[in-house]
Amino acid sequence: MATTKPLPLYYGFYQLIKYLYQIINNFPKQYKYTLGENIIDLAWQCLDLVFEANALPNKNKYSKILVLSASFDKLKIRLRMIQEINLISQKQFVHLQISYIKTIGEMIGGWLSWAKEI
Repeated sequence: MATTKPLPLYYGFYQLIKYLYQIINNFPKQYKYTLGENIIDLAWQCLDLVFEANALPNKNKYSKILVLSASFDKLKIRLRMIQEINLISQKQFVHLQISYIKTIGEMIGGWLSWAKEI
């Protein structure tokens, strides 16, 4: 039976992307179309990698999840940068960390550990 509830990792990235669009919309023009666009592209790339890894046979998932983990690390660095150059508030950064980054990171780590054991 098909489930109507999306995969938790997919849903986490989906919600993160929605939030990123909201905050990047308020960036100054000089950052919106450079750093902001790069952040959105990386987030979409991560979501695409979730789908790609999920579609692979179990024995082939590890390398794709490793790529996902690296892309997610790049995204986290850029998110930290936008906070450090004051494009988002400390409150927005904490919300990103608590609501999305921590949870998504734990899911990727768990999936990577599972795939490594296969």
